[in-house]
Amino acid sequence: MDYLKQLPMENEHREYKQNRIKLTKDLWETISAFENTDGGVIVLGITEKEEREKSFEITGVQDPQQVLDDFWSTVDNIISYKTISNDDVKTIQVRNKVIIEINVNEAPDNKKPVYSNGQIYIRQGAVDSKASREQKGTLLRQSADDLDTKVLKNYNEEDLNIDDVRRYKEILGKRKQYKRYRDMDIENFLIRIGVKAKDYENDGKYGITAGGLLFFGENNAILHTFPHFQLDYFDRTNPSERWNKRISSVEDNLNIFSFFESVTSAIKTTIPDPFELDSDLRRLDTGGEMEVALREAIINMLMHADYYGDAPIKAEANINFYNFTNPGKMKIPSQDFFTTNSTKTRNPVISKLFVQMGDGERAGQGGEKIYEAAVTSNFRLPSISTNIEQTNLKIWKVAYLGSFDGESIDDNEKGILKSIMVSGNTMLSHKEIESSTGLSRAFVTNALNSLMDKGILIKYGKARSTKYGIPSSEEQLMAQLQIMPSLFRRINSRFVKKNK
Repeated sequence: MDYLKQLPMENEHREYKQNRIKLTKDLWETISAFENTDGGVIVLGITEKEEREKSFEITGVQDPQQVLDDFWSTVDNIISYKTISNDDVKTIQVRNKVIIEINVNEAPDNKKPVYSNGQIYIRQGAVDSKASREQKGTLLRQSADDLDTKVLKNYNEEDLNIDDVRRYKEILGKRKQYKRYRDMDIENFLIRIGVKAKDYENDGKYGITAGGLLFFGENNAILHTFPHFQLDYFDRTNPSERWNKRISSVEDNLNIFSFFESVTSAIKTTIPDPFELDSDLRRLDTGGEMEVALREAIINMLMHADYYGDAPIKAEANINFYNFTNPGKMKIPSQDFFTTNSTKTRNPVISKLFVQMGDGERAGQGGEKIYEAAVTSNFRLPSISTNIEQTNLKIWKVAYLGSFDGESIDDNEKGILKSIMVSGNTMLSHKEIESSTGLSRAFVTNALNSLMDKGILIKYGKARSTKYGIPSSEEQLMAQLQIMPSLFRRINSRFVKKNK
């Protein structure tokens, strides 16, 4: 942060404290909130101005060494788990004043919830709030890696949709490694795939697992244990209607398996039909990559959801993009989603059932496939966000410029966006934009300021080195670096096929 400029406002990752002479109680509350949520930075020695509009000024810490000594001698007695090390705390000289910057990392899942003086706090926007009962439960479940392995009392095969089980058995029987399942009876089949298991913690009898019930259960049976269970898919690609099609467990007897099969079939009809021409002007289908990406997105949503939460699981097909939302914070950092070759799951039974079908990637490569599909189709890059309550994945099916159709962007702004997109560069200077668009300096300046205010463009560099480009999140930048080797291989493979 550049403290010589106007201080940015507080947000979910930034907090200012006056603490000029001594540490205040709310410092520890913010540390708990950051560790329980998504991490953040606390800056001591900054005071809110008493003006109509909220703003901040640097007032400094009077005795930084004494404040630091108090911090290190107290933190372990107040905070139940500390993520802060020596490298995370530094003093900064700003003109004639000293401030203290404390970088607070998110706590590991198995250390949550983090307490401050016996209380649990979470970060909501720019506010530290005491966790509600539901939020405490969410934090505790976040630390678990086996939410769906519990053997449920009083459940048996009668509570499963046996037609769905037989359909799943048929799918597995077609795979070479599972051909032994073809002649297996239903009960033994359910045991082998993890839907039925021995209750080691109680009477040792066999029963239906939570994951097995969610995957194959009759809807009424599922609701008895998971009262908030709701799966929804909306096709909203027709702007004149509220939705074209809805697939919902509220309206039909759906479990995870039947919902997955119905939605993967329905969502195919909403995929744009991109194509290329080979050297003989014959059409080459390239839409299959988007189909794979959407399948992985649906699996990710269903596989990693917190089914004990109180929010629905929802997939939406819109005109220009898809949204996939599930309750529960991601088990891996969001910046790793598009690049990681490993995965963590809270639902090992559900994950195993998808993997056995050949539709789930145990190696965690679903995010990579989603990202690659966008790059090879020249679509706007996907994005993912996650917090204590939910995870949201957005996949675009149009180019960056097309993703703003219907929004208030004038012709000058569209011209600037197009010039950046077709230039082959990710950034252009003011003069380069003037040259490519033919607009005057004043028109370019006004349009650039408008685009930056809307968050559509971002400014890089300073003075003469200033350039303007498309913003990329941390996870998108990481993915761009990771994807290049495999992308080059795929492009080369496509080139070879064209020239055979």
